[in-house]
Amino acid sequence: MDDLVFAIDPGSLKTGWAVLKFPDQLVEAGLLLPVKKTMGSEFRINTMCSDLWQLLKKHQPTTVLVEWTSGRLNCRRHRGEGQGLAVHGAATGALWREALAWRRSLPAEQRIGVKVIVVRENDWTNGVPKSDRSTAIASMFPEYKIEQDAGGDIADAIGLACWYLKEQLVRLAECLK
Repeated sequence: MDDLVFAIDPGSLKTGWAVLKFPDQLVEAGLLLPVKKTMGSEFRINTMCSDLWQLLKKHQPTTVLVEWTSGRLNCRRHRGEGQGLAVHGAATGALWREALAWRRSLPAEQRIGVKVIVVRENDWTNGVPKSDRSTAIASMFPEYKIEQDAGGDIADAIGLACWYLKEQLVRLAECLK
């Protein structure tokens, strides 16, 4: 199995991303950030989409994973006001569409082997709190610096990629039975 997985933990202010090579080698990880957080959401999201395209072009993954929201955003955020879920959903959708467009831009023979997959947040997190997930990622990958990832977005991208690769191993083992 020669899988290079690019995982995205979308957000409208920042997006965590990670590239893992099968079975569990962290190639690179980071955050997509807008030029200014005070920009309108459409401009922030557009900037992150452009940066995503460049990263996909650089890494040429065989699988792109996009975490899809559960539809519940913490009501305590922004003092319970604002359009948090709507803007987050717009960011998630835009980043997913950007990944699909990047895949479509590939030559036909290369495109065949590339997947863009949406993974529901609850399917891979299994109810484990974000702080526990970040701590686990820090223990697995010394190059991940938890103190540089206040929101746990990079950890979630790494965790999503690890979950997917583990699922692939389970499927492979079942096929070999």
